[in-house]
Amino acid sequence: MTQTYPTYHHRATAWICSAALLSAACPSALAVQDCEFSGRHINTSNGFETAGKTGMVRCKDRDTGLMEREYEMRDGQSIGLSRYFRGGKLAREFTVTANGQHEGLEREWAANGQLVLELTNVNGRIRGLRRQWYEDGKPRKIEWVAESAREGAVVEYRASGQLAGLRCGPKPLLDPHVNDGKLCGFDGVPSTVNLYSPKGNLRGTVVLASGIEQKATTFFADGKPELEQELLHGKAQKREIAYFEDGSKQREKLWDVSSGGPALLLREAEFHASGTLVAERQYQVVAEANNSGRKLSRLVSEARFYLNGQAQQKDVYTLDGTTELRDTKRYTDQGKLKQQGRFALDGRSSARPVGVHQVFFANGKQAQEDTFGTKGKVARQKIWEESGKLFSDDELFEDGSRKAYSK
Repeated sequence: MTQTYPTYHHRATAWICSAALLSAACPSALAVQDCEFSGRHINTSNGFETAGKTGMVRCKDRDTGLMEREYEMRDGQSIGLSRYFRGGKLAREFTVTANGQHEGLEREWAANGQLVLELTNVNGRIRGLRRQWYEDGKPRKIEWVAESAREGAVVEYRASGQLAGLRCGPKPLLDPHVNDGKLCGFDGVPSTVNLYSPKGNLRGTVVLASGIEQKATTFFADGKPELEQELLHGKAQKREIAYFEDGSKQREKLWDVSSGGPALLLREAEFHASGTLVAERQYQVVAEANNSGRKLSRLVSEARFYLNGQAQQKDVYTLDGTTELRDTKRYTDQGKLKQQGRFALDGRSSARPVGVHQVFFANGKQAQEDTFGTKGKVARQKIWEESGKLFSDDELFEDGSRKAYSK
């Protein structure tokens, strides 16, 4: 399963001007720069002046005289080392290739001179070790960036030094900067890790073995469980339970995680704040129809319940070729059947009645029977009195008229 915890969020790999470096990397449109090449002024917007030149271009703010940018030019093109400055101090440096991609080591510094970001670009994408620091030098995030999140790892810290987020890789990847071998339980002993909120409160607890989450709990601000996840049955299934703030169960889900691919839903249940089950859905794992080998979860049954525990509605889903059918039964709050029928599902929001549909009196006797045609219109209708005596039996037509079968 994917180990991504509430405090960790993925970020885009492309660098975008941040508030901290806004003045350095995205200078004001009102600022005027004077640039020089080999000690002489150069207009970098004029292709005739830059054509064929190779060397460093340095640009300063005309008003302050402070360095704002310097970059390497090769044969008139911005290729190679590039640096941005803030208040005359180095704020960011990286290397640009001929196609404009960043390549190799890239760094950023805070206004106080502290290194706050260091990463490596490969073919324009961040790969390998990526480290971030707070302005006081304490570690903020240490990450191994791979082709996919499953192959990478990340550890994130609060400014206080408390652990904020953790995602384990398939093996230890962050040593010697972080002992993720121990944190992720790769040393043969399961590891219990606590994660903290920005205010310093316990936000979550995770138990890991060989990098795989065995059990995880996130908490509300008052310390009560908000969400629990746990592997079951030899790691073949995962159970997820969500709670209301008062501690009562809100939702429960069961997943099939045996394939190592995306988790497949097996069951989900919803609860009232009183703890009463109000809805339940069951799923079946089946192969996709296109023979791709992938599997998916297909809804096979659904039920809703009154707060007194009695069934309110039960639906069973089956397939007739490529057509999905739903057999529906509705009940009174005393558990007596009051209506049943079959529907063809032409879409998620379109249910077309087919076959025979029945309605019942409170005494259990049949009150009405509608027989539907292929277009979802009633073709025949029978109505009974509560005593059980047949009142009418009519054929129905498209224009709303009817004709008695018998009297």
